[in-house]
Amino acid sequence: MNRAFIFKVIGIFLLTMVMSWAVMYINSLISERQNRQNEVKQEIAKSSAGEQTITGPVLVVPYIEEYAETTTENGIKKTVNIREQHWKFILPENLELKGGFTNQFKKLGIYKALMYELGGNFKGTFKLPAHLGISAQRQNSTLSVQPAYIAIGISDPRGISGQPEFTWNSRTLNFEQGSNVRLLGNGVHVQVGQIENAYEQNIAFEFKLNLRGMENYNYVPIAENNVINLQSSWQHPHFGGSFLPDPTTQKISPAGFQAQWAVSSLSSSNQASLISNLESGERKNELETLNIGFVEPINVYSQADRATKYGLLFIGLTFAGFFIFEILKQLRIHPAQYTFVGLAMALFYLLLISLSEHISFASAYFSASLACVSLLGYYLSYVLKSKANGMLFAGLLTSLYGALYAILASEDNALLMGSLLVFGLLAVTMVITRKVDWYQISAKESPSFNNV
Repeated sequence: MNRAFIFKVIGIFLLTMVMSWAVMYINSLISERQNRQNEVKQEIAKSSAGEQTITGPVLVVPYIEEYAETTTENGIKKTVNIREQHWKFILPENLELKGGFTNQFKKLGIYKALMYELGGNFKGTFKLPAHLGISAQRQNSTLSVQPAYIAIGISDPRGISGQPEFTWNSRTLNFEQGSNVRLLGNGVHVQVGQIENAYEQNIAFEFKLNLRGMENYNYVPIAENNVINLQSSWQHPHFGGSFLPDPTTQKISPAGFQAQWAVSSLSSSNQASLISNLESGERKNELETLNIGFVEPINVYSQADRATKYGLLFIGLTFAGFFIFEILKQLRIHPAQYTFVGLAMALFYLLLISLSEHISFASAYFSASLACVSLLGYYLSYVLKSKANGMLFAGLLTSLYGALYAILASEDNALLMGSLLVFGLLAVTMVITRKVDWYQISAKESPSFNNV
């Protein structure tokens, strides 16, 4: 058996492994840039506003229960007056949220984060039970109901724009800082004053809220009946959380999206969970949320990372094509020439990520692939001793890069398209080499494999 042939095959295999290591190094560089992008997002969130979660509104009624407690110590009776602070929490009977989002990118250097601003109108009713449902917990005690307030939890109140107003039973009131309820976290509250109701009654409320945030918007539906209707000009929303929008109302088009949620207490445990948490003062139960994620249509780092996954395949196929050319055309290709071609293909990914940080991913992909194909087409015209062969190889590479872009652009069908590509290339290779006598090639002293 021709030792030069064996050494050639082994050398090509080892060179393919070395080039794949170079692609892996570029992949680690992509991960490093992606981590830097995430760090920049955190920096932008610190200076602006981060992901937002709204919980509320909750009607909070503080009250004091006073009673006398008699104890005996050393045979002497002592009466002590005790005051205990309690809170009654009442959730809305109905709540309707209508609003729209505007979106823009906020940049820091070459990195950017997708921001949104909600212009929301909240309105609904509280169904107040007689005497607010407050009753004495001890015999012979007296109750003193204090002024009530509305609490709204907002995860990052720095995103509030302007001075929103709250309408309570036809009265216009101003918000104040802080939710005043520890388990609701950050937020705002509004004093509604003393509530006197001997009988059950419904009180309407309404407020408008302009709220900035980053990438994800979360809302916790806590009313007995919740209707949320939101829209935006953003074309790439991701609906998640515990509740998905009604499919009959969900519309996503080039003009943006529109979606509506209808969540009742029958389909959500939020009311019971939130009341249990508030009354116990502990976060025992997690609340269910609906989520809208504003997704970038093309994340350059994730796309580049996916592209490098095909690096070994592309370099291996190119080297295999060279090897077939050697066999079919009786050419001599030096290992150094294999190395130059492999380096050019590995550098494609470095060009791709560096360009995509400044221009669109599609433009970066086109520019990087054009540069790589043009260089290889020119170089291979001399290596393969024919401009026609060089252009043929450049055409094949163009097809490969075109197929890769189609795979990257179609996330849902990426596996199918990748499988079809590999199968198709294998089929073409088998058809081209179907008449090759490999035993004869490896046995004879061919000038193609001597002096390698």
